[in-house]
Amino acid sequence: MAIYIVFTDYKVGKYNKRWVCIMERNYGLQPPIPLSLKSVAGFVLILIIWQGGTILWFHLVNTLIPATRSGLPQLVTLYLSFSFLILGVYMITRYFFKIPFRTFLFEGKRPDFRKFAIYFAWYFTALILYLLVDVALHPQAFTLNFDPLPWLGVLVVTAPLVLFQSAAEEILFRGYMYRMFRSLRGSAFWSILVTSLIFALLHGFNPEMLHYGIFGPLYYLLVALFLGIVAYHTNGLAAPIGIHFATNMFNTSIWGYGTSTLENMGLQNVVYRHTLDMPFAFFGIFVIVISYVAFQLFKYKRNRS
Repeated sequence: MAIYIVFTDYKVGKYNKRWVCIMERNYGLQPPIPLSLKSVAGFVLILIIWQGGTILWFHLVNTLIPATRSGLPQLVTLYLSFSFLILGVYMITRYFFKIPFRTFLFEGKRPDFRKFAIYFAWYFTALILYLLVDVALHPQAFTLNFDPLPWLGVLVVTAPLVLFQSAAEEILFRGYMYRMFRSLRGSAFWSILVTSLIFALLHGFNPEMLHYGIFGPLYYLLVALFLGIVAYHTNGLAAPIGIHFATNMFNTSIWGYGTSTLENMGLQNVVYRHTLDMPFAFFGIFVIVISYVAFQLFKYKRNRS
Protein backbone atom coordinates (compact mmCIF):
# COMPACT_ATOMS: atom_id res chain seq x y z
CA MET A 1 0.00 0.00 0.00
CA ALA A 2 1.30 3.44 -0.91
CA ILE A 3 0.28 6.50 1.11
CA TYR A 4 0.53 9.92 -0.49
CA ILE A 5 0.13 13.23 1.32
CA VAL A 6 -1.43 15.84 -0.95
CA PHE A 7 -2.02 19.44 0.04
CA THR A 8 -3.08 21.19 -3.13
CA ASP A 9 -5.32 24.21 -3.54
CA TYR A 10 -7.32 23.10 -6.60
CA LYS A 11 -8.60 26.65 -7.29
CA VAL A 12 -5.22 28.31 -7.73
CA GLY A 13 -3.07 25.26 -8.40
CA LYS A 14 -0.72 25.97 -5.50
CA TYR A 15 0.06 24.21 -2.26
CA ASN A 16 -1.62 25.41 0.93
CA LYS A 17 -1.83 24.27 4.53
CA ARG A 18 -4.65 21.85 3.94
CA TRP A 19 -3.45 18.22 4.16
CA VAL A 20 -5.46 15.43 2.59
CA CYS A 21 -4.38 11.84 3.06
CA ILE A 22 -5.05 9.64 0.04
CA MET A 23 -4.64 5.89 0.29
CA GLU A 24 -4.13 4.09 -2.99
CA ARG A 25 -3.74 0.35 -3.26
CA ASN A 26 -1.62 -0.76 -6.16
CA TYR A 27 -3.28 -4.02 -7.16
CA GLY A 28 -4.58 -4.02 -10.71
CA LEU A 29 -2.51 -1.03 -11.81
CA GLN A 30 0.50 -3.00 -12.99
CA PRO A 31 0.72 -4.54 -15.49
CA PRO A 32 -2.11 -2.50 -17.02
CA ILE A 33 -4.90 -3.83 -19.21
CA PRO A 34 -6.71 -0.59 -20.17
CA LEU A 35 -10.42 -0.63 -20.84
CA SER A 36 -10.69 -0.52 -24.65
CA LEU A 37 -12.16 -2.38 -27.60
CA LYS A 38 -9.07 -4.56 -27.48
CA SER A 39 -9.54 -5.60 -23.85
CA VAL A 40 -13.30 -6.11 -24.28
CA ALA A 41 -12.65 -8.24 -27.38
CA GLY A 42 -10.11 -10.15 -25.32
CA PHE A 43 -12.72 -10.81 -22.66
CA VAL A 44 -15.16 -12.10 -25.28
CA LEU A 45 -12.48 -14.38 -26.71
CA ILE A 46 -11.71 -15.71 -23.25
CA LEU A 47 -15.37 -16.68 -22.85
CA ILE A 48 -15.41 -18.29 -26.30
CA ILE A 49 -12.26 -20.31 -25.58
CA TRP A 50 -13.63 -21.31 -22.18
CA GLN A 51 -17.13 -22.31 -23.23
CA GLY A 52 -16.16 -23.68 -26.65
CA GLY A 53 -13.36 -25.75 -25.17
CA THR A 54 -15.66 -27.02 -22.41
CA ILE A 55 -18.31 -28.18 -24.88
CA LEU A 56 -15.74 -30.02 -26.99
CA TRP A 57 -14.09 -31.45 -23.87
CA PHE A 58 -17.33 -32.88 -22.51
CA HIS A 59 -18.30 -34.31 -25.89
CA LEU A 60 -14.93 -36.00 -26.32
CA VAL A 61 -14.60 -37.36 -22.78
CA ASN A 62 -18.22 -38.51 -22.56
CA THR A 63 -17.84 -40.34 -25.87
CA LEU A 64 -14.55 -42.03 -24.96
CA ILE A 65 -15.42 -42.67 -21.30
CA PRO A 66 -19.19 -43.07 -20.82
CA ALA A 67 -18.75 -43.24 -17.03
CA THR A 68 -18.00 -39.50 -17.02
CA ARG A 69 -21.63 -38.74 -17.82
CA SER A 70 -22.69 -39.05 -14.17
CA GLY A 71 -21.49 -39.20 -10.59
CA LEU A 72 -18.02 -38.29 -9.38
CA PRO A 73 -16.37 -38.82 -12.81
CA GLN A 74 -18.73 -36.18 -14.20
CA LEU A 75 -17.68 -33.77 -11.44
CA VAL A 76 -13.98 -34.38 -12.12
CA THR A 77 -14.59 -33.76 -15.83
CA LEU A 78 -16.42 -30.54 -14.99
CA TYR A 79 -13.62 -29.18 -12.83
CA LEU A 80 -10.95 -30.07 -15.39
CA SER A 81 -12.85 -28.04 -17.99
CA PHE A 82 -11.72 -24.86 -16.18
CA SER A 83 -8.36 -25.46 -17.85
CA PHE A 84 -9.89 -23.76 -20.89
CA LEU A 85 -10.69 -20.67 -18.83
CA ILE A 86 -7.09 -20.37 -17.69
CA LEU A 87 -5.92 -21.10 -21.24
CA GLY A 88 -8.11 -18.26 -22.53
CA VAL A 89 -6.77 -15.75 -20.00
CA TYR A 90 -3.20 -16.90 -20.69
CA MET A 91 -3.53 -16.51 -24.45
CA ILE A 92 -5.13 -13.06 -24.28
CA THR A 93 -2.75 -11.60 -21.71
CA ARG A 94 0.30 -13.15 -23.36
CA TYR A 95 -0.45 -12.41 -27.01
CA PHE A 96 -2.84 -9.43 -26.86
CA PHE A 97 -1.03 -7.46 -24.18
CA LYS A 98 2.46 -9.08 -24.15
CA ILE A 99 2.25 -9.72 -20.41
CA PRO A 100 3.99 -12.86 -19.09
CA PHE A 101 1.42 -14.94 -17.25
CA ARG A 102 3.41 -15.04 -13.99
CA THR A 103 3.65 -11.27 -14.04
CA PHE A 104 -0.09 -11.03 -14.69
CA LEU A 105 -0.89 -13.32 -11.76
CA PHE A 106 1.51 -11.91 -9.19
CA GLU A 107 2.50 -8.48 -10.58
CA GLY A 108 6.11 -9.56 -10.61
CA LYS A 109 6.04 -10.86 -7.04
CA ARG A 110 5.95 -14.35 -5.61
CA PRO A 111 2.71 -16.15 -4.76
CA ASP A 112 1.56 -15.14 -1.28
CA PHE A 113 0.79 -18.56 0.19
CA ARG A 114 0.59 -17.16 3.72
CA LYS A 115 -2.15 -14.70 2.81
CA PHE A 116 -3.99 -17.44 0.92
CA ALA A 117 -3.86 -19.76 3.95
CA ILE A 118 -4.95 -17.06 6.42
CA TYR A 119 -7.99 -16.00 4.40
CA PHE A 120 -8.93 -19.60 3.63
CA ALA A 121 -8.80 -20.57 7.30
CA TRP A 122 -10.64 -17.45 8.46
CA TYR A 123 -13.47 -17.73 5.96
CA PHE A 124 -13.86 -21.49 6.32
CA THR A 125 -14.16 -21.02 10.09
CA ALA A 126 -16.78 -18.30 9.54
CA LEU A 127 -18.79 -20.67 7.32
CA ILE A 128 -18.63 -23.42 9.94
CA LEU A 129 -19.96 -20.97 12.55
CA TYR A 130 -22.74 -20.01 10.14
CA LEU A 131 -23.61 -23.70 9.71
CA LEU A 132 -23.71 -24.28 13.48
CA VAL A 133 -26.09 -21.35 13.89
CA ASP A 134 -28.26 -22.68 11.06
CA VAL A 135 -28.38 -26.15 12.62
CA ALA A 136 -29.24 -24.69 16.04
CA LEU A 137 -32.07 -22.58 14.61
CA HIS A 138 -33.40 -25.12 12.09
CA PRO A 139 -32.50 -28.62 13.35
CA GLN A 140 -35.42 -30.19 11.51
CA ALA A 141 -33.97 -29.05 8.17
CA PHE A 142 -30.79 -31.15 8.51
CA THR A 143 -29.79 -34.79 8.33
CA LEU A 144 -26.40 -36.05 9.50
CA ASN A 145 -24.80 -37.63 6.46
CA PHE A 146 -21.22 -38.39 7.54
CA ASP A 147 -19.45 -41.58 6.46
CA PRO A 148 -15.72 -40.99 7.22
CA LEU A 149 -13.91 -43.23 4.72
CA PRO A 150 -15.95 -42.35 1.58
CA TRP A 151 -15.92 -38.70 2.68
CA LEU A 152 -12.13 -38.68 2.99
CA GLY A 153 -11.66 -40.47 -0.34
CA VAL A 154 -13.82 -37.98 -2.23
CA LEU A 155 -12.14 -35.07 -0.43
CA VAL A 156 -8.67 -36.20 -1.54
CA VAL A 157 -9.84 -36.40 -5.15
CA THR A 158 -11.87 -33.20 -5.30
CA ALA A 159 -9.92 -30.73 -3.12
CA PRO A 160 -7.15 -30.01 -5.68
CA LEU A 161 -9.77 -29.70 -8.43
CA VAL A 162 -11.90 -27.33 -6.37
CA LEU A 163 -8.82 -25.18 -5.76
CA PHE A 164 -8.10 -25.20 -9.48
CA GLN A 165 -11.67 -24.18 -10.34
CA SER A 166 -11.74 -21.45 -7.68
CA ALA A 167 -8.42 -20.00 -8.83
CA ALA A 168 -9.55 -20.06 -12.47
CA GLU A 169 -12.65 -17.96 -11.73
CA GLU A 170 -10.66 -15.48 -9.66
CA ILE A 171 -8.07 -15.15 -12.42
CA LEU A 172 -10.87 -14.12 -14.78
CA PHE A 173 -12.96 -11.86 -12.53
CA ARG A 174 -10.55 -10.39 -9.97
CA GLY A 175 -7.62 -10.76 -12.38
CA TYR A 176 -8.39 -9.87 -15.99
CA MET A 177 -11.70 -8.03 -15.58
CA TYR A 178 -10.59 -6.17 -12.47
CA ARG A 179 -7.62 -4.74 -14.38
CA MET A 180 -9.80 -3.69 -17.30
CA PHE A 181 -11.63 -1.13 -15.20
CA ARG A 182 -8.67 0.13 -13.16
CA SER A 183 -7.87 2.61 -15.93
CA LEU A 184 -11.16 4.46 -15.36
CA ARG A 185 -11.59 7.43 -13.08
CA GLY A 186 -12.61 6.07 -9.70
CA SER A 187 -11.04 2.87 -10.95
CA ALA A 188 -11.23 0.70 -7.82
CA PHE A 189 -14.94 1.41 -7.41
CA TRP A 190 -15.76 0.51 -11.02
CA SER A 191 -13.45 -2.52 -10.97
CA ILE A 192 -15.28 -3.96 -7.98
CA LEU A 193 -18.79 -2.98 -9.08
CA VAL A 194 -18.71 -4.07 -12.73
CA THR A 195 -16.91 -7.37 -12.11
CA SER A 196 -19.37 -8.11 -9.30
CA LEU A 197 -22.39 -7.43 -11.50
CA ILE A 198 -21.09 -9.73 -14.24
CA PHE A 199 -20.17 -12.40 -11.67
CA ALA A 200 -23.71 -12.21 -10.26
CA LEU A 201 -25.24 -12.42 -13.74
CA LEU A 202 -23.27 -15.55 -14.62
CA HIS A 203 -23.80 -17.29 -11.27
CA GLY A 204 -26.97 -15.89 -9.77
CA PHE A 205 -29.24 -16.24 -12.79
CA ASN A 206 -28.75 -19.96 -13.35
CA PRO A 207 -31.85 -22.15 -12.83
CA GLU A 208 -30.66 -23.36 -9.41
CA MET A 209 -30.40 -19.84 -7.97
CA LEU A 210 -33.48 -18.44 -9.70
CA HIS A 211 -35.43 -21.11 -7.85
CA TYR A 212 -34.94 -18.93 -4.75
CA GLY A 213 -36.11 -15.67 -6.33
CA ILE A 214 -34.19 -12.43 -5.99
CA PHE A 215 -32.06 -13.72 -3.10
CA GLY A 216 -30.10 -16.00 -5.46
CA PRO A 217 -28.66 -13.17 -7.60
CA LEU A 218 -28.32 -10.91 -4.53
CA TYR A 219 -26.32 -13.58 -2.72
CA TYR A 220 -23.81 -13.84 -5.56
CA LEU A 221 -23.65 -10.07 -5.96
CA LEU A 222 -22.76 -9.67 -2.28
CA VAL A 223 -20.15 -12.42 -2.46
CA ALA A 224 -18.60 -10.87 -5.58
CA LEU A 225 -18.50 -7.40 -4.01
CA PHE A 226 -16.79 -8.93 -1.00
CA LEU A 227 -14.19 -10.71 -3.15
CA GLY A 228 -13.49 -7.47 -5.01
CA ILE A 229 -13.05 -5.54 -1.77
CA VAL A 230 -10.68 -8.22 -0.45
CA ALA A 231 -8.64 -8.18 -3.69
CA TYR A 232 -8.34 -4.40 -3.43
CA HIS A 233 -7.55 -4.40 0.26
CA THR A 234 -4.95 -7.19 0.11
CA ASN A 235 -3.32 -6.07 -3.16
CA GLY A 236 -3.56 -9.36 -5.02
CA LEU A 237 -5.36 -12.57 -5.87
CA ALA A 238 -4.13 -14.77 -3.01
CA ALA A 239 -6.79 -13.74 -0.48
CA PRO A 240 -9.84 -13.87 -2.81
CA ILE A 241 -8.70 -17.26 -4.11
CA GLY A 242 -8.47 -18.43 -0.49
CA ILE A 243 -12.02 -17.23 0.23
CA HIS A 244 -13.40 -18.68 -3.02
CA PHE A 245 -11.69 -22.01 -2.28
CA ALA A 246 -13.07 -22.05 1.28
CA THR A 247 -16.60 -21.40 -0.03
CA ASN A 248 -16.45 -24.15 -2.62
CA MET A 249 -14.85 -26.66 -0.24
CA PHE A 250 -17.60 -25.94 2.28
CA ASN A 251 -20.26 -26.50 -0.39
CA THR A 252 -18.71 -29.71 -1.70
CA SER A 253 -17.48 -31.42 1.48
CA ILE A 254 -19.24 -30.05 4.57
CA TRP A 255 -22.84 -29.64 3.53
CA GLY A 256 -25.14 -30.48 0.68
CA TYR A 257 -28.64 -29.25 0.05
CA GLY A 258 -31.69 -30.03 -2.03
CA THR A 259 -31.88 -28.65 -5.60
CA SER A 260 -28.08 -28.26 -5.73
CA THR A 261 -26.60 -28.89 -9.18
CA LEU A 262 -23.88 -30.94 -7.44
CA GLU A 263 -26.34 -33.16 -5.60
CA ASN A 264 -26.00 -36.20 -7.87
CA MET A 265 -22.27 -35.94 -8.63
CA GLY A 266 -20.92 -38.35 -6.06
CA LEU A 267 -19.99 -35.85 -3.36
CA GLN A 268 -19.83 -36.87 0.30
CA ASN A 269 -21.04 -34.28 2.86
CA VAL A 270 -21.05 -34.12 6.63
CA VAL A 271 -24.62 -32.79 6.82
CA TYR A 272 -27.45 -32.49 4.35
CA ARG A 273 -29.96 -29.62 4.32
CA HIS A 274 -33.20 -30.73 2.74
CA THR A 275 -34.05 -27.28 1.37
CA LEU A 276 -31.70 -24.32 1.13
CA ASP A 277 -33.00 -21.25 2.98
CA MET A 278 -31.53 -18.61 0.66
CA PRO A 279 -32.72 -15.54 2.63
CA PHE A 280 -31.02 -16.98 5.72
CA ALA A 281 -27.87 -17.80 3.70
CA PHE A 282 -27.84 -14.24 2.34
CA PHE A 283 -28.18 -12.84 5.84
CA GLY A 284 -25.35 -15.08 7.09
CA ILE A 285 -22.93 -13.96 4.38
CA PHE A 286 -24.04 -10.36 4.95
CA VAL A 287 -23.02 -10.63 8.61
CA ILE A 288 -19.63 -12.10 7.66
CA VAL A 289 -18.96 -9.34 5.11
CA ILE A 290 -20.03 -6.53 7.46
CA SER A 291 -17.85 -7.99 10.21
CA TYR A 292 -14.85 -8.03 7.87
CA VAL A 293 -15.41 -4.43 6.76
CA ALA A 294 -15.88 -3.27 10.37
CA PHE A 295 -12.66 -5.04 11.39
CA GLN A 296 -10.69 -3.38 8.60
CA LEU A 297 -12.09 0.04 9.52
CA PHE A 298 -11.12 -0.58 13.14
CA LYS A 299 -7.58 -1.51 12.10
CA TYR A 300 -7.32 1.58 9.92
CA LYS A 301 -8.47 3.93 12.71
CA ARG A 302 -6.18 2.25 15.23
CA ASN A 303 -3.17 2.59 12.92
CA ARG A 304 -3.91 6.27 12.38
CA SER A 305 -4.11 7.03 16.10
